[in-house]
Amino acid sequence: MLIAPLIKHIGGLPTVFGLSGYSGAGTLPATDPDGRPTTVPKVTPESLKHGVKPYSLTDHIHEREAGFHLSELLPSGASPLKVAFIPAVAPWFSGIISTASIPLNGKLSAKEVIALFEEKYKDNKLVQIIKEVPQLPAIENKHTWTVGGFQVHSEGNRVVIVGGLDNLLKGAATQCMQNLNLALGYDEYEGIPV
Repeated sequence: MLIAPLIKHIGGLPTVFGLSGYSGAGTLPATDPDGRPTTVPKVTPESLKHGVKPYSLTDHIHEREAGFHLSELLPSGASPLKVAFIPAVAPWFSGIISTASIPLNGKLSAKEVIALFEEKYKDNKLVQIIKEVPQLPAIENKHTWTVGGFQVHSEGNRVVIVGGLDNLLKGAATQCMQNLNLALGYDEYEGIPV
């Protein structure tokens, strides 16, 4: 979503740095004090020592997934698009904030970039476009994906954009509701607070 509106303007390898709350790192099997099976987080704020932990620095599965889906937006016969993705786990519980640095094949202004995003997502009730950089409180416990902080390098050849979502809502439960609604013939947003 951070890259798609710029598909015709990409002039090099887009790089995305993602910070995810530790709930996104998964869980491990464990046993509770009564001997019943349970799970525990793979990563905790204590294990992070209140810092961040980069992981899968190259070849993360999201690189292939994003490249595949973005390539479907390209004209027939175009070379597939590759995306660099550098994830890190952070000491908050839920929420993902991703910063994309995208080389451009020509000059664009921040105003033009914002217009591309507004056009691409004009009919999507779960996309919030803001001017400022999205912060964690703006995305936690929300059903939306928020994008903002649109800045173009002074030479006009690179744009940096920040997007965020709650990985347990828009990144999981809300997305599941959207897919179920569509599969069952309901309105996509049925049952989702918009």
